[in-house]
Amino acid sequence: MYPKEYINCDQEHIHIIGEVQEYGFLIGTKGSEIAFYSENVLSLFSLKPKSVLGEKIEVLFDQLKLDINWENFSHNQELAIQHINFNGEEYTLSIHSNNGFTLYEIEKVFPHHKINKEYQAVQNILRKSNDENIWKILLKEIQEIIDFDRAMIYQFLYDGSGEVIEESVKPGLESYLHLHYPESDIPAQARALYLKNTVRITSHVSGKTYPIVGVEKDSIDLTYSVTRSSSPVHRQYLKNAGVESSFSTSIIVNGQLWGLVACQNAAPKHLDLQSRLLVETLTRTSANTFSSYKALETLEEYQRVNLHNIELRQNLLNEENFAKALQNNIQDVMNTCNADGMIIKINNEILTAGNVPNHSDIENIIHWSKENNQNFEENIFISNTFCKDIDKELENPETVCGIIISVLGNNSSDMLIWLRKEQGQKIKWAGKPEKGIISEIKNGVEIIKFSPRKSFEVWKEYVKGTSLPWKIKEIESAKWLTSIILKASHTKSSQIIDLNNQLNELNQELDSFSYTISHDLNTPLTVIKLNAQLMKRIIKPEDNTNKYLDNIVNQVDTMSDMIKNVLELSKIKKSEIELKKIEVDLLINKLAEDSKVSFDAPHTEIIIENTPEVLGDPTMVYQVFGNVIGNAIKYSSKSSNPTVKIIGEVFNNEVTYKITDNGIGIDKKDADKMFKIFSRMSNAKAFNGNGVGLNIVQHLMEKMGGAISYESESGVGTTFILKFQKPDYDFSIS
Repeated sequence: MYPKEYINCDQEHIHIIGEVQEYGFLIGTKGSEIAFYSENVLSLFSLKPKSVLGEKIEVLFDQLKLDINWENFSHNQELAIQHINFNGEEYTLSIHSNNGFTLYEIEKVFPHHKINKEYQAVQNILRKSNDENIWKILLKEIQEIIDFDRAMIYQFLYDGSGEVIEESVKPGLESYLHLHYPESDIPAQARALYLKNTVRITSHVSGKTYPIVGVEKDSIDLTYSVTRSSSPVHRQYLKNAGVESSFSTSIIVNGQLWGLVACQNAAPKHLDLQSRLLVETLTRTSANTFSSYKALETLEEYQRVNLHNIELRQNLLNEENFAKALQNNIQDVMNTCNADGMIIKINNEILTAGNVPNHSDIENIIHWSKENNQNFEENIFISNTFCKDIDKELENPETVCGIIISVLGNNSSDMLIWLRKEQGQKIKWAGKPEKGIISEIKNGVEIIKFSPRKSFEVWKEYVKGTSLPWKIKEIESAKWLTSIILKASHTKSSQIIDLNNQLNELNQELDSFSYTISHDLNTPLTVIKLNAQLMKRIIKPEDNTNKYLDNIVNQVDTMSDMIKNVLELSKIKKSEIELKKIEVDLLINKLAEDSKVSFDAPHTEIIIENTPEVLGDPTMVYQVFGNVIGNAIKYSSKSSNPTVKIIGEVFNNEVTYKITDNGIGIDKKDADKMFKIFSRMSNAKAFNGNGVGLNIVQHLMEKMGGAISYESESGVGTTFILKFQKPDYDFSIS
């Protein structure tokens, strides 16, 4: 029993294969001395092994009467190509340096009749192509030059697998269009080599290869070689596919290996260097043209996305409540990344839109994010196989196969989560992607290699557990939006701190003002009251003036009480308010009569039908009814038959008072001004006022756990609705 060593396709050292194809001849030098050569060089030049190794390359080529222009070659350049003649035949000599060796590769030139089409082919690609037909035109031009059985555009997908997206195939052959190939067919090290050496030819899959002699093959890096043999695994793969000749050139877009022009022929077929370079030129032209189309498309898309994002940012920043802003714009937030569903967790609240899993799954996703966010790069996690990645079993995994999780800052439980549903599509593979094994004994070790698959019959697979991958622009949009939210959140926090500071300063000023005003107003009021009382003593009792003097004294007392109440309010605004059961019948009647006098409306009819008790603060209740009843009498005072109706009703746990007048009413366009401080209605210019009263009433009602609303029609009248708590018991609120 031998020890085993397993070698997979992706472990093959394909760049140090140690042999060349039969069409090519290789000589390698260290400095100027020949260090190695391919075995077929001896037969090409009728040389003996002893006359090659150690010989200076210039001397050997002089002996062979090869006219080499050494001035055209520098050891620093990547590649130099020259035409040489030997025994009446034309050859190309390619020279390049790599890892301390200089490689001289020779191959025969074949007569061509189509190479002169180069200029016309380039012009066709540039003039006739667009973003939809670019690859079709390229294949047409290539087939004019190489005439292979099949030419394909093979695009690499995000996971390393590939798809045939365009083809030119001779009549009678099966189409490979839209067939998928697994990542293992062109493994990572092969893709890396395609990026470095963009043109490859295997002219005779079953043909002879020639080993390199002179040094160990592991020391010769043939990455940039034009004559390097293909690996045994790849040659077997081509044989299994019924191919005897293969040619490819890399499609490189923005420095990345985007795909390949892959050509196959059932019979052996060689393309010399000139033909291969022409196809490479056409492919590069097409790749650059395609890149330009995509760049323009991307630019237009980014412009559209940026305009959308700018509008979204403005919408988010316009709202005072940021959580509310996210809720109102959650659909746009979701669409920013072309997601199917959206979850937003902010301020311990979970907002959702689109196609999302059930509540239990959402909690599991959020919990997973909290536990793993320390591993997120820049606080963001991206996956299109999330239902496989998560260590929790979800009830609706098909809705969260694709996910972008963006945590809103370090040590934060707030996050944005974009979701994509399962892709759920059938993929046609060019054969079932499974491999056999081959075994050989080498140096006492059983080497087990995974051989390429033998079947290329179309095999369909239903893809589960994955979503469409997130595009770069979608990921960038997620990052952009996250930064906007973080900046806005910081701005809002700063604004709140500033406003709180301003409010504290204002409250201090109001405290000072309350004490000052109570002192400064009480003095003249006391003088007025004393003068009125003094006048009562000196006039005759039967004089009607006494009635007016009594009214002055009463109003002064009322004003003194109000000043005292305002002072009390300023003292308790930061402390608890004790809500009590308050009888309002006498209060309402007194306020109604006093308001008729204050607003010179003696003819106003006051209708009071029911006055149930309310739960409130005595001073606050006084101010609420005083303001609302006073406004009703004031704004109806100029009506032909001024009427104010006050009705109290008890509903379940609340007491409702409706104060209705037949005054000027409120225009709909002024609805947003109603409870704003210092805001007055557009039709109220004929009446005195400062726009403060209703704002105070709204705050007082909220402080007592109640509310104020209204119903109105311009020119018809207004009904204010006061909702108090029902006084079943007394309690305190902050």
